[in-house]
Amino acid sequence: MKIAVVAKTRLPIAEPFRGGLEAFTHALCNEYIRLGHEITLYAHADSVPELNVKGFYGDEHRENKLFELYETDEYLSILDDIEQHDFDIVHNNSTHELPILWGVKARMPVVTTIHTPPISKLKAAITLCSGSENLHFVMPSKSFDATWQPYMNNGSIVIHNGVDLDKWPLVRTSRDYLIWFGRIVHAKGLDIVIDAAHDLNMPLKFAGPLDDQRYFDEQISPRMTENDTYLGHLKQSDIQLHMKGAAAMVSAVRWEEPFGLTTIEAMSSGVPIAGFDRGAFLELIDVESGVVAEQKNVKSLAKAIAAAIPLESDNVRHHAETFSLRTMAERYITYFEEVL
Repeated sequence: MKIAVVAKTRLPIAEPFRGGLEAFTHALCNEYIRLGHEITLYAHADSVPELNVKGFYGDEHRENKLFELYETDEYLSILDDIEQHDFDIVHNNSTHELPILWGVKARMPVVTTIHTPPISKLKAAITLCSGSENLHFVMPSKSFDATWQPYMNNGSIVIHNGVDLDKWPLVRTSRDYLIWFGRIVHAKGLDIVIDAAHDLNMPLKFAGPLDDQRYFDEQISPRMTENDTYLGHLKQSDIQLHMKGAAAMVSAVRWEEPFGLTTIEAMSSGVPIAGFDRGAFLELIDVESGVVAEQKNVKSLAKAIAAAIPLESDNVRHHAETFSLRTMAERYITYFEEVL
């Protein structure tokens, strides 16, 4: 099958990944190739070339206050190029409205995986166009599917995200510290995680890009003690090394997260999870792999962490195996075949 994969183009599909969407796109494209399919990845020009990348812009213009105009031109160029080639199907993973609007009259079916909550332009495009027989939609979780249903005219299907289980092997051998990794922004709740670690008097290691320097300076840095270690923005293999001594992974998101790849990556490594009931969290864990905080506050989160730490790594890993990358990719391919 010849698949045109459209990425969110603002950031390279390359390590260290800036966020879950970049990691998802990279992993899925690799798996499509391993399954024997031919892909072209339309993405930021600095993305990894082995994914057969076609990029129209690199970092130029992206700091320009009029960047939305350049981004529109970029997506118009992408869609025009797709029209010039004989693809069987388009898998759209961008968060831009143009692939939706274009897809109504495209020569091939367009399957869009939605990765962002209902926001103005994307929500408007889907409300207007989702009745088209040429457009098809995938959601990464049941909770996220429910969020989007009021704007869907023909419905959608749910395909849970997955991780490369070989890339995230079971490595946990001790319970020395808590761990957290992700984008360092207010919505991810790292400040709450630090407070919970302090409440338990446990060391914390955390990693991720500083996407909000002001948040870090005002809410994170003043909280840090000698027990808290910022590891920097790491590649996945480097993060995995720190899973060996992790007592638990902590999630304290302040928003309805569509999925939460870091949760599966940690569980695949044998590290249990403690977190708030937000977004898809309850869909990702079971009683042998994670603990849900009773309330969305520091004391309740600390209690959940304490309950998660004794969970056995083998059981945690076994549950994570239900979210494999291979299973996810095969479900997408099966869905593409049904659409075609």
